[in-house]
Amino acid sequence: MPDALAFYAPRNHISAFLMLHFSFINKSRLSAVIGLAAMALSGCSLLEEDLPACPAQLQLQFVYDYNLLEADAFASQVTSVNVWAFDLSGACVWSGVESGESLKDPNFTMVTPLGEGTYDFVVWAGLDGNSDFEVGTYTPSDRRDLDMKLKTETKDGLNISSSQFKGLFHGTLSNITYTIDPMKPSIQTETVSLIKDTNTLAVMLQNENGHVLDSKDFTVSFSYADSWLDWNNQVMPTSPLVTYTPWSILYGETTLGPVNRAEENAVRSTLLYELSLSRLILGGNAYLDVFRNTDGKNIIHLPLIEFLILGKGNRYSHFGDQEYLDRRDDFSAMFFIDEDNDWYMAAGIYINGWAVVPPQNEGF
Repeated sequence: MPDALAFYAPRNHISAFLMLHFSFINKSRLSAVIGLAAMALSGCSLLEEDLPACPAQLQLQFVYDYNLLEADAFASQVTSVNVWAFDLSGACVWSGVESGESLKDPNFTMVTPLGEGTYDFVVWAGLDGNSDFEVGTYTPSDRRDLDMKLKTETKDGLNISSSQFKGLFHGTLSNITYTIDPMKPSIQTETVSLIKDTNTLAVMLQNENGHVLDSKDFTVSFSYADSWLDWNNQVMPTSPLVTYTPWSILYGETTLGPVNRAEENAVRSTLLYELSLSRLILGGNAYLDVFRNTDGKNIIHLPLIEFLILGKGNRYSHFGDQEYLDRRDDFSAMFFIDEDNDWYMAAGIYINGWAVVPPQNEGF
């Protein structure tokens, strides 16, 4: 009897055993379900062929902060973007274009259809509606086909440009490797930094002794062989000499009070000439010329880029010379004109508001 009694367990113990057994089975199944779900999410199409694949795309975003403020002005200044992608063999494997309101979105990106690989990208921005510059071709077989040329008109044997340019920008990316992981999303975003290639030059002539200046008495121009740029944004050796002439000439005057009662009011007479220029590169023979039309005398002949660098001042001294030229897109030069309509050299030049006194000789 004691052995028989030991064979039977109390009913409440049996219930506890069964509940523990089933609880263990349920937890095991739950863990399996959670594990399979996690595998499905990480693999995107691991369990069923008809589930969507993991998202995968290589996309580009664009920044124009290569300016004096070092602030991104892409949305406010860039109106269109053209992009070409090249594989390791140098062949063009894709091109894309975007323009209009979509570029004003601060989250704008250009999505490419490119698969795995290593790519180089060339970007020209601002071509949409631009009648002054033309790219070599929109369907290049090689990146060298993506040169950029300024359109000019020929007059008296000179290549003349008198247009007000729209903004033209350039950028490149090299050796961008894109790989796809089938087990997780593969969204890769690369940033293209743009350089602005167009500039405005304001040339101001101001009287030195109160006589009135007349625009018909002067001709202002800027000459430089910088109008052809290659795919890497460098001036091409074959670039022709271009003579840039003003697209705007304005006259203004202010009245200055007399120094004493015996004198009359003096009039400060000013002529403002505005010119559009292509990219400014150190080392080129770039000259600003002002001719006096009454006798054809060249009263101002300056290697302007050298003087523009002198006008950096302390504020921008931390920029290298070429970097300063690329970051700045508006330049100004003011000259004083004497009563003979000649350059009053002793008063110097004001470059972007900074006074610069040139050497006092006939070479300038």
